[in-house]
Amino acid sequence: MAVLARGCGVDAEDLEQSVWLGAVERARVGGLPARPGAWLRGLAVRTALAARERAVETPVPVVTQRHLGPAEQLARTELHRAVRRALAALPGRCPALLAALAQSPELSYRQLSERLGVPRGSLGPTRSRCLGCLRALLAARSADWAAD
Repeated sequence: MAVLARGCGVDAEDLEQSVWLGAVERARVGGLPARPGAWLRGLAVRTALAARERAVETPVPVVTQRHLGPAEQLARTELHRAVRRALAALPGRCPALLAALAQSPELSYRQLSERLGVPRGSLGPTRSRCLGCLRALLAARSADWAAD
């Protein structure tokens, strides 16, 4: 299954889980076919190809940026500084996790967990918690700006 997943550019564990889920659903509804091995192989191929088709990205057209005036440049620069400060102020592994997600959005959770040395199952909850903290820090900063 790993070779099939690699050839289609999908995560092998995700592919395996999808195939077994399909087998369980088929067994519950009408039972497995007479030759379950051949049927499972076919299901794996169909699932991998479908995942590859979903994963194909369409190129985003390049948008030419208009020239920013001095006030817009200053506002953008201040926003970038505020985001960098807020990221640095986040607790624990949040700065490293959010930086890795921003720098390499194509990484799967498995690859990201290997890169950061954290359990894969904790990435989603940690990411949600980190983004919540980042939102709160930026909202506080935005409130400070509004008061000025």
